[in-house]
Amino acid sequence: MIKRGLALLLCASLVESGCAAGGGLRAATFMAPARFAERADRGQTDPRVLAEYVQKLPVGSVVKVELRSSRSVKGTLIKATSESVIVQRNTRIAEAPIEIPLSDISRVTLETGTSHPGRSIAIGAAAGAAAALGVILILVFAFND
Repeated sequence: MIKRGLALLLCASLVESGCAAGGGLRAATFMAPARFAERADRGQTDPRVLAEYVQKLPVGSVVKVELRSSRSVKGTLIKATSESVIVQRNTRIAEAPIEIPLSDISRVTLETGTSHPGRSIAIGAAAGAAAALGVILILVFAFND
């Protein structure tokens, strides 16, 4: 009787825990100081802040540079100065590095890796199958006295 109760308790705790649920979206919020509010309303980035950010990025990292002309350039960061950014585009045929003035840049983001939806689905399916198998084995051993 104790085995069955323990098995049911374990199964219930596995189902109710939500396993990998993170408890909702955790987004960091940034409140801009008042002196940047006017610039933010116009959709412009402070060149000093942008220059400081880009210069702190490690050389060789993959970045996406969004231009004010609504174009974007993805590539490897070669060099960053207080005036411009030099990016080597990721293409099959080698191209010369592109020097982009900071005044033409609206945003620079660091690419942290590629997303593979198929791999994510496979990992989720495997985790779900393993959890289901664990629950089934617990029930089988509990009720197989």
